[in-house]
Parts: sequence; C-alpha cells; structure tokens
Amino acid sequence: MRKCFLFLLLLAVPAVSRGLHFDRMSHDFGKLLQQKVVHWNPEVTNKTDHPIKILKIQANCGCTVPVPDKTVLAPGEKMKINITFNSGLFEGAQEKIVKIKTDEPYTYIMIITVNVVKAYSFTPAILDIPNFAGRAVREVDLSTNIKGKSFTIRRIESKSPHITVKKNSPTEVEITATGEESAGEHTVLMYLSGMDNPVYYKVIVHLMQEVKVQPRNILFMGIRSGTKAVRSVVLKWSAGDYKLEKMDCDLPFVKISGTKPLEDGLRIMVESIPKEMKKGYGTGNLKIKLKTGSGKIETIKVPVAFNLY
Repeated sequence: MRKCFLFLLLLAVPAVSRGLHFDRMSHDFGKLLQQKVVHWNPEVTNKTDHPIKILKIQANCGCTVPVPDKTVLAPGEKMKINITFNSGLFEGAQEKIVKIKTDEPYTYIMIITVNVVKAYSFTPAILDIPNFAGRAVREVDLSTNIKGKSFTIRRIESKSPHITVKKNSPTEVEITATGEESAGEHTVLMYLSGMDNPVYYKVIVHLMQEVKVQPRNILFMGIRSGTKAVRSVVLKWSAGDYKLEKMDCDLPFVKISGTKPLEDGLRIMVESIPKEMKKGYGTGNLKIKLKTGSGKIETIKVPVAFNLY
C-alpha cells in the first residue's frame, strides 16, 4: 500500500516542482524475458537560475545501474540519465527505485517496473514421482512463453545411470526411472534451440508406498509471540516397513518434543519455544527421514506456516 501511494504521489505531483524537471519519473518495461538488458533514458532540466550539482545517484538493486551525462547542470541546461536494467534470473513483477540526491535539500525518486518471464516452461516444472514401485515412465512437455519465438529440444542427457531419457518429438521427452537405486534427486540436461547452455531439469523419485501425512501442514497462526503452542502430525502407512531415522525443523522457534508409535504409523509432536519466538510471518519445513525395509532413506517434508503477533 505504501509503495502504491508513493507511486501515485509521484504521478500526481508536477515534475517541475523543486529545481529539477524530469520528463518522466517512472517507466514500465512491461513483459521482459530473463537475462535481457534494457535501457531507459529520462531527460532532466535545471529549471532554476543557479547550477544544481548531483551528489549521488543510486538504485536499490545491483541489477539497475543509473549513469548521468553530467554531475552539474547549469541554469536551463538539459541532460540524460542513462539507466540500464538487467532482468537476470528474476521472475514475476519487479519494482526498482532510483534515488537522486543533489545539493538542493531534496531527494528525487524514480521508479522502474517490469514483469520478468521465462522464455520457456516445462510441464511439469519438476518431475516428482511418488510411491515408486520399481519402474515409472513420465512425459515432459516444452512450451514457449513469448510470441514470435519457438523453442525446441535439440538434445537431452541424463546425469544418472538409473534415469533414462528419450526425445519423442521436438517439444516432448520421455523420462524413465528404474530400480530402487533411482530414489532421490536427479538432473536431466535439456539442450534447447537458440541457447548455448543447457537447462537443468530436476527429477525426484520417492520410494515411499502409501505414506500419508495428516495434517498436510503444521500451522502456528495467530499466536502471541512468547507463548507456548503444541502441534502434532501423524504419518500413516498401510504397507511397508519404515523406521524413523532423523527429524529436524528449519524454524528456530519450533522444536520436536516427542514421538508416539501407532499401529499403522507414527505421531510426531512439535511445540514452539517461547524465548525464540519473534513477531512476523513466514514458512519453513519439518524434515522427517525414514528408512525403508530395503535400507533406503526417504525424506518427507511437512510445511510449517506461522503468523506471530
């Protein structure tokens, strides 16, 4: 809300206020691909009867570089500010701020907005194979997100001997996982047309058979910081033999207080640590490592969300 108000205020106040006049105080690059460099060159005029010196001009992100043509503007003189933006690996809507400090008692603020998109996408974005039973075959499709350009798969390569790949068409590949040795994370290299470097595609294979998590996430919502709260999560399985190996939570105020074996699973109790609790909201994960009957280790992640006041 505060950024929106600031943006509207900059548009509402005439650019001739104060000593410097900007032909535009904001710019929208619209939809932009990743790893693209674009430029904006707003014009600035000294509307006073005395020189104005630019003491400092800086953006709030290293992806945005503003360079003025001059550092001193004589009365009535004009110049350009050359602003370069690199979309890098950003994704989604971005807002960058350029601050200009002069020897006047003012700081000028310019705003750049952009929507950074990937030129391509895979469906699914990550190949996640649950309840693996020894062999699984899946298809992955490539699509292009921009007009006037079409990506195709030139070549595909698996980095694992337990994951085999086959190109069915220029935009479709077939990925096969075989054997318990394929459990875990794997990388498949996709070589796309028009790109020098390969795209790293992730494949995750889970050996767990019918392990259910209830509830699917743990919530510490609407809790006053400094108070104790207790939660529990139940793992249930109808087949297979699993043993608990290790548990941990990546949130500092959450600790695992105990476990209770069940006939068809395991109950895990967690609680908040009052002295570690701070106001705010966010997410984390409770990581549970189980060993299968064949000795393989599988990790189950249970999302943890909190909102402390």
